[in-house]
Amino acid sequence: MHIFWHGQYTIKIQTDNTVLVIDPYSPDLGLPSFRSKGDIVALTNPEDPSMSHVSAVQGDPFIIDSPGEYSIRGLLLHAQSWHDDSGNEHSIQVWNIEGLSILHIGALNRDLSDKELQELEKNNIDILFLPVGGNGLDVQKALHLLTTIEPRIVIPIHFALPGLKEKLSGVEQFTKEMGVDASNVQNKVIIKANKLPQEELTTILLKP
Repeated sequence: MHIFWHGQYTIKIQTDNTVLVIDPYSPDLGLPSFRSKGDIVALTNPEDPSMSHVSAVQGDPFIIDSPGEYSIRGLLLHAQSWHDDSGNEHSIQVWNIEGLSILHIGALNRDLSDKELQELEKNNIDILFLPVGGNGLDVQKALHLLTTIEPRIVIPIHFALPGLKEKLSGVEQFTKEMGVDASNVQNKVIIKANKLPQEELTTILLKP
């Protein structure tokens, strides 16, 4: 599969015959407008228009905007529900794609509950998309979550970018903690189940 990060919480995953877009961001945020073709659009925070700009995705995509179990075009999703202090419903999404278990926690701003951890422990998480820039998880909270989940690969998201109106920290503190070079970034990453790192956690930096 091919994985792209477009800024904020927006992830695109492309398989041989399916394009999945998670949390397409709004053009009001100051970043270049996001546009993509897509077969599936999944929203972890449908109440927030900055994370659910569905009209940015061209075609006639299947929209997932509520928790539950889904099987679409060969992709499997288990989405756990949680509510913020305002009562808005969010989801923690675990995808199974091409034999890989992929976790997108959306705008989670706290530690995982015991129930959430029990659900996640049913999967060995291979890839984690981890917000690291604050306004939710700061670096220390993100690192704690990372050690709790123990994925094979972590891809940091939701950090400061040129033009972004939201005040976020850069990715440099996270990369320093992880011992990786913040300038070593890729446009996309191609990941296969039979080529996952087996021993050490791998950090992959993507540029939008």
